Amino acid sequence: MRVKLTRIEKRHNRKKFDCENKDLNDFLAHSARTSDKKRMTRTYVLEDPGDPNTVMGYVTLTSTSIDIPDECYAGRKLKNPVPALLLAKMGIDKRYKGQGYGKRLLTFSIVTASEVSDKIGGIGLVIDAKDEEAKAFYVHRGGSDLEVIDESGLKLWLPIDICDYLATLQQQKSQQKPGA
Repeated sequence: MRVKLTRIEKRHNRKKFDCENKDLNDFLAHSARTSDKKRMTRTYVLEDPGDPNTVMGYVTLTSTSIDIPDECYAGRKLKNPVPALLLAKMGIDKRYKGQGYGKRLLTFSIVTASEVSDKIGGIGLVIDAKDEEAKAFYVHRGGSDLEVIDESGLKLWLPIDICDYLATLQQQKSQQKPGA
């Protein structure tokens, strides 16, 4: 059985989720579904194939507008603020860490940024890293194309041309898999 990525639903057991970050746990348990239902955000969860009500990990996306610093390559010649997709929250339950699920959620977010940009506009993906450990995760997987865009050093930027390129690579990869 394969791990399934789906929109958050009432049936998902959100209160047993523990990514070892109280704020992320509390958001999933108490706010994610309401925020999704009111269309303020979209939260997607990875379901455990053995128990689809168990949340292995989640990512919350929303639209945003930001000021891109002039120092950022993508910010040159743009009139601020600019529209973008925001990866607002992401967590993997401690029982499932180190198994590639965080990378899967990040890839999903990048592909979604590319798709949203094609449909309604937007010039990149903003990642709101919660702490230095989360930032290290994103930088390790996002590479040198990620740029810091705030004084805290925790808000990261991935330009849409890079999102498009990575989405194309992901599409090619999934087409090469048997049965995909």
